[in-house]
Amino acid sequence: MRPRSRDNFVIMIICALPLEAEAVEALFDETFDRLGRHYGKQRGDANAYINGRISKHDVVLCYMPGMGKGSAASVASSLLVSYPGVKLALVVGICRGAPSPPNYQEIFLGDVIISDSVIEYDFGR
Repeated sequence: MRPRSRDNFVIMIICALPLEAEAVEALFDETFDRLGRHYGKQRGDANAYINGRISKHDVVLCYMPGMGKGSAASVASSLLVSYPGVKLALVVGICRGAPSPPNYQEIFLGDVIISDSVIEYDFGR
């Protein structure tokens, strides 16, 4: 059963690249809305959303309008206005990670990284 409004979605998945978002969308068991036709979004929100269900979880998939820190900050602030019920936001896709000392374990493509903080490591780009 489709949620009644945007307020009922508690999980958000954010992807920077369309290819990453397409892979996540392929996991949907059911798609409720594509690009705001049913649920819409707040005025001024530049994000593109796809609403659906993965297993028993109602999920909002967000396509970022561009890559980088500025785009990520814009996405985060807009999604909180359009989807105020979101409790868990997952940034999914190809990224780089810096393990904390003293472990210095290697990170490989396909690894899942869970963190409660972010370290800027982009050499000023």
